[in-house]
Amino acid sequence: MKKKIILIALLGGILSIIIYFFTQNSEITIVSLGDGISLGMTPYDIEGISFNDYLKEYYEEKHELKNYIHEFSNAGKTIKELIYEIKENKSLTIKNEKIEIKQAINQADILTIAIGMDELANTNITSKTKNEYLHDLEELLSMISMLNQNKVIVISLYSWGKNDLLTIEKLNASIRDIALKNNFLFVDINKILMNKDFYLTKDSYYINYLGHEAIYKEIKKML
Repeated sequence: MKKKIILIALLGGILSIIIYFFTQNSEITIVSLGDGISLGMTPYDIEGISFNDYLKEYYEEKHELKNYIHEFSNAGKTIKELIYEIKENKSLTIKNEKIEIKQAINQADILTIAIGMDELANTNITSKTKNEYLHDLEELLSMISMLNQNKVIVISLYSWGKNDLLTIEKLNASIRDIALKNNFLFVDINKILMNKDFYLTKDSYYINYLGHEAIYKEIKKML
């Protein structure tokens, strides 16, 4: 009888470990890095719902979301600033827990990167501007590839009327090449966001929730 109880206890312990293992494996940590596009910023200096929020909700509904870290995204952030933050291993207190940016990147099962629109959308993109941006992007993605080789998703730039369409398309082709070189996924949102109904005002490149939902759907196809 005693041996039977011990055996049942052992089997129960093994079963608990198996259930815990598979449950833990199904939980997803989502991390977003970038500028105002990552946050769903609006022309009114407030955050709306972003494609990252839609992604978070999707895994929440499936009861598979472990953590969602979007606090390293900031409106107006440039690619050089993001590189500096990673080099300096910037830390933030999130829900009473200190989290370093390298730690967040390393822990991400899904990492989205959308950076460039805040610094380039209202800029005359010269050859110098383009080359500098792509050089910095190479450095950024190389740094991230050393920290994470899970599902890293690089979001393209888009033309909203003030920047030449051909210039953006050429830039996106180069961004795609750099992303693929690092074994990252690339989502080209340029054609998607040519829909005028996705913009909050005609004078701003910030998009509404419908635009962000469209980006989310493209990301979901890859996942």
